[in-house]
Amino acid sequence: MTVKVSFAELTHTGNTIATDTFPLGISMVAANAQKILGDEIDFEVFRYPEDFSSYLETNIPTLACFSAFSWNIGLGHEYARQIKKAFPKTITIFGGPNFPAGYEEQKTFLEKYPSIDCFFEFEGEMAFIEMFKALQKIDFDWNRFKIERQTVPSIRYLTDGDLVVAELMPQVTDLDSLPSPHLSGISDKFYDGVLVPMMQTARGCPYACTFCTEGGSYFQKVKRFSRERIEAELKYIVERVKVNDLMIVDANFGMFKEDLETTHMLAELKEKYNWPKCVIAATAKNNKKRIIEIVNVLGSNTMAPSFSIQTTDEEVLKHIKRKNPPLDQMIKLGIAANEMGLQSKAEIILCLEGDNKSVHFKSVFDTLDAGISYILIHQFRMLPGTESASKETREKFGFQTRYRVLPRCFGIYEFRGEPFRSAEIEEIVVGNNTMSYTDYQDCRHLGLTVEIFNNDSFFIELIRCLNTYGIKRSEFIKEVDEKIKLDSGSLADLYREFMEVVKKTTWDSCEEVEEFTQKSGVIERFIDGEYGTNELYKYRALAIFTQTQELHHFAFKVARLLLNKQISENPVLDTYLTELQEFSLLRKMDLINTSQLVRREFHFDFAMLLKENFLPDPMKTHRPEGVELEVFHSDSQRELINGYIKQYGKDLIGDARILIRNDIKLWQRSARAYKFDGSGETTLAC
Repeated sequence: MTVKVSFAELTHTGNTIATDTFPLGISMVAANAQKILGDEIDFEVFRYPEDFSSYLETNIPTLACFSAFSWNIGLGHEYARQIKKAFPKTITIFGGPNFPAGYEEQKTFLEKYPSIDCFFEFEGEMAFIEMFKALQKIDFDWNRFKIERQTVPSIRYLTDGDLVVAELMPQVTDLDSLPSPHLSGISDKFYDGVLVPMMQTARGCPYACTFCTEGGSYFQKVKRFSRERIEAELKYIVERVKVNDLMIVDANFGMFKEDLETTHMLAELKEKYNWPKCVIAATAKNNKKRIIEIVNVLGSNTMAPSFSIQTTDEEVLKHIKRKNPPLDQMIKLGIAANEMGLQSKAEIILCLEGDNKSVHFKSVFDTLDAGISYILIHQFRMLPGTESASKETREKFGFQTRYRVLPRCFGIYEFRGEPFRSAEIEEIVVGNNTMSYTDYQDCRHLGLTVEIFNNDSFFIELIRCLNTYGIKRSEFIKEVDEKIKLDSGSLADLYREFMEVVKKTTWDSCEEVEEFTQKSGVIERFIDGEYGTNELYKYRALAIFTQTQELHHFAFKVARLLLNKQISENPVLDTYLTELQEFSLLRKMDLINTSQLVRREFHFDFAMLLKENFLPDPMKTHRPEGVELEVFHSDSQRELINGYIKQYGKDLIGDARILIRNDIKLWQRSARAYKFDGSGETTLAC
């Protein structure tokens, strides 16, 4: 008998595609099932709810399998509920990383989601095979399975109010024994011009970070796919891909020398196919030298070296069981990245165990002064399955938490013609026994300032000028953050609106959020963009795309205050700042207008400075006689911009997604000198 099986790793599509990547995890389970079970199963894999609903119109799966993350557990469970109601004999099987670690918490989790028949912890490829064979022996009778309290490795389920727990399935030791979801053809349907292909070159993480689902002992031994497997997958992907990006899901890409081999494969593909234009990866927490080498091989515009530091405070690092490379190493690598024109990234988490306002500010300022051009300041999310989310850790550090709808993760969907609403709810830390909620708000305010005035090197020309006169990047950001609070202009209004949204879109309990989202018309307000966006990215997008002139006015006003003494001693510096502001605006105003071409005369060689990443002393580029410059988008920039607009759209939600995924520095117009020789124009590229 052929058994009908659905494999779903669903993403919300309420107002945008929330998780715009291939469903790699569930596809690997499906590919292994196809390999081992063959014609015993009739299966399909799903990413979009609309596709899954269409399938369920005419199909009744015997097994409905779901890959569950914090961003889709509610949606998956709602489909499970609808399926169980319509097809009571269908068995709903869940698995995924965001599942509690403790048995008491696991029982509570399954009670909260009663339409989950069973949940599998950790790796699912072989566990699913064991489950299928066990059910096959009893004609897929779930009630009998429960009554007999049968077990297979890694299963957890409730029966008669008790939690049934089995030993964990041993890790797969030979990853190449798992068939590729790409090479098997299972992922072909996802090359749709929207979803970003994902691949894994290694599995596991040797670190024990308390906030991460891979911080436990199960995944501490790292295993790798072979070079031949990786190369075959890349060649398969490049022949089908229709988007700019590739995502590598390894926990620490760049940790091993083999990652450099993978990088050279990617560089060859880029040379031959002009793809990938962007590689998205979490790079190794140590061995930053290799990361710089990897980035250099790929090219400065393809991958940014990243530093997942989370905090620079030694006491907090001890609490979260983490050790960072020495700060001076990060500074050296930040300098190296700047000299090569690379975008460098760092991640900081707000309100970790033992964190406080001064510690957080220092972590941000340390990172700024290391020359990092993009700092991601994350909310501290209580992810099920992490040590941080355990009852013991919560009590020890006095976590104050609130609940909110996860950005973009909501929508109205249909099951057999009947609409239903779904929204994902997450728990975030907004205070602890060393950080008050007021201090948390100040940290969020600083986070917006960093997003707008530092990230993607939006004001790098100005920051480099300040550096020339001994003023640190952190001094500039700190001064901007403080002056915004005292201002009364449109930019200050935007900040005040941001802070109000931060307060009004969080609730004290999960039940309050659930009740709110189920009210008539509320999900529609999320879909329309009134609620439900990532506040930082939304307000950064508003600032960059709608208040470019005001941003420049404010940034240069603060810079002049910081340079007041130097300007009084050197009038040419005053002229430079005036012309730099104009040049910067020409490059960044109306960024998506790729047809704009402007010619202006300046008295500084901005084309040369741009080529040298504004590292030289700007006073040495003074040209009293004048320099004619042309400011324009290059052909490659037009191709890049139009590709992302096609993928994400041109509205505010699309703008925010683009800011997350792409280095906006690459969108800023190029510049070159030109001259008129009497018989016609001669353009001199710089």
